[in-house]
Amino acid sequence: MRVLPALRLTLVALTAFLGGAVAMGVAAPVAASCRVLPDPAQAIREAQVAFVGTVVAVSNNDRWATVAVEEVWRGPDLPTTVEVRGGPAGNTVTSIDRTFVAATRYLFTVSAAGGGLTDTACSATTPWTPELARLRPADARAPIRPAVEPTATDPISVAAPLIAVAAIGAALFGIVALLALRRRRAS
Repeated sequence: MRVLPALRLTLVALTAFLGGAVAMGVAAPVAASCRVLPDPAQAIREAQVAFVGTVVAVSNNDRWATVAVEEVWRGPDLPTTVEVRGGPAGNTVTSIDRTFVAATRYLFTVSAAGGGLTDTACSATTPWTPELARLRPADARAPIRPAVEPTATDPISVAAPLIAVAAIGAALFGIVALLALRRRRAS
């Protein structure tokens, strides 16, 4: 029975592989368990947040995207740059993780959860095509620019107080000099 040693070796190898995968917390990817995806027009109407943007960077195995927002179609105002999470952090993998491609423009239909934006393979987020422009709502709007906070290294925030102090000092010096000159003339 020469088959038994070969079968035993195969089982040992398979067990070692599966055990290693489980120990590392990595599961084999599975096909998404989504229902039929809605057409884009319906998805925009049903989405918590819909916007057009371009992925400028990806992280977390391409599941998190930093996106330059171009136009908000539905939901709250968005800043010019947002992070969209298409899956959990770390090595955890789910059957509905979405991956993104850097430098790709998308129509995002995402959820707002816990102060962030999340996406899944079950949403209607899709790479941009010219046909999607016909779905643009009349109330589409530009993203909001975040308020710029002056910092200690910002030249204006450092120079402005110094200029103000110098101007006040020069004015006070001028007033004192003028008063001293008048007193001298009066005596």
